Amino acid sequence: MDPHQQQQQQQQYPMYPQPNQPTSSSVPGTSTPPQEVDRFTLLERKLEQFQETARHIGVIASDFNQRSQDTLNGKIYALIHGLQDLDRVKNGFADTKIPLEILSFLDEGKNPQLYSKEVLERTLQKNKEVNGKIEIYKKFRAHLLKEFGEEMPDLVLKYRNMRDDSDIV
Repeated sequence: MDPHQQQQQQQQYPMYPQPNQPTSSSVPGTSTPPQEVDRFTLLERKLEQFQETARHIGVIASDFNQRSQDTLNGKIYALIHGLQDLDRVKNGFADTKIPLEILSFLDEGKNPQLYSKEVLERTLQKNKEVNGKIEIYKKFRAHLLKEFGEEMPDLVLKYRNMRDDSDIV
């Protein structure tokens, strides 16, 4: 887009920021420098703004008349600008890993926080199982040492001295 077209578009849609136009902050309604804002919060705000713009386009398009053409053009431009913003910040999330299970959770219309809750519950259950196995092995070891101690006390005493275990019953 040449400078004349950008200037003309800025005059036509003054409420929408132009690409490469300096702003006081990347997050609307804040004066905090963008580097101080958490990258996930920034992404969340950009996505919410993008979603709201898409919703506005749907409302305008559903009740379209000739007078709403300029507003629709402005919203479409804002949507394109939002996509460009998202494309610019995507590299900042290359190190972020998202479990594939959460995508199916979202496809089902469930809250992602419920996914976290289910993962924590599964982890807790698995932890209980593992701790139970550990306790069973400790009891088995103690019982085995007791039985060996009755049959071969010298050998068990030698074993305990070598291991120097204070927790052996």
